Amino acid sequence: MAKSTIVVPLTNPHPNDLPGGSLLRQIWAAIAVTIVLGIICCAIYPFVIWRIAQWVFPIQANGSLLKKDGTYTSDDSQAVGSALIGQQFTAAQYFHPRPSAANNSAGTSFSSTAGYDPTSSGGTNFGPLSDKLINGATNPATTQPTTQPESLNFDGVRLRTIHYAMDNGLSFKLYSQRADGTGDKVEVPIKKYEDAQGNLQDVNLVDAFPHPPTDTPDRMVLTAGPFTDSSGNPVLIPGDAVTSSGSGLDPHISPANAALQVSRVAAARKMSPDKVKALVQKYTDGPDLGILGDPGVNVLRLNIALDQAK
Repeated sequence: MAKSTIVVPLTNPHPNDLPGGSLLRQIWAAIAVTIVLGIICCAIYPFVIWRIAQWVFPIQANGSLLKKDGTYTSDDSQAVGSALIGQQFTAAQYFHPRPSAANNSAGTSFSSTAGYDPTSSGGTNFGPLSDKLINGATNPATTQPTTQPESLNFDGVRLRTIHYAMDNGLSFKLYSQRADGTGDKVEVPIKKYEDAQGNLQDVNLVDAFPHPPTDTPDRMVLTAGPFTDSSGNPVLIPGDAVTSSGSGLDPHISPANAALQVSRVAAARKMSPDKVKALVQKYTDGPDLGILGDPGVNVLRLNIALDQAK
């Protein structure tokens, strides 16, 4: 068998003798490819996709905007909100959305605050056992640089639950008990934590709630419950009624949350509860593709429909 021979060049090949040509030619080729691909990927392709979206899905492509009559529009000047973005409602005649940190923008005819500010969106990143998440926190009073009274820093689940119950006509009792759980519970009237106008004093409530691990065993702390409806039936307050979503921009609430608000909305609008329930059912979106996620009630679409039902 013949032996193969490996020929080793004694000198390096000249750049012009490389398979791709000279080094300068390869640089120019790389630049040309970059420019061509940049034009295709950054200009032509996005333009084509944008034109197709505007032609085939104009509503979705422009943010699923809603007019005041509940119809969709692609005109920003006619829109009162997006079906995909949460919006704050506080009036009794409207269904209220999930709590959110992103609700500090200017008011509209619908509510005291308009839409959610996306720059303030996001979750709290508190763990499920966080004292601040569950019991809230306050800012201490200050004297420098100016005198300021103690103020609310974070409301917390307990305070949100009490507000939710009072807003929706749910009954409950407040109890005071030692922080270590020993001793008898003593009922505390809610009026102790209301001002002269009947508004809850949030700071006083948060201060009275448990705050482990700083509580001493003998400190008297405040708890609330159980919660019942107008017929005396026990009520479980849904988690989405007292916690914000990860983004803070969720446009939906759970059907259970909406069901607890029906009586308040119906009474404020002098409508039949059955009629309000029918609208809730109509604007309940099912799981994506029928299996992904849970059903949710679109708050903005529902509130617009309530106004149109007058």
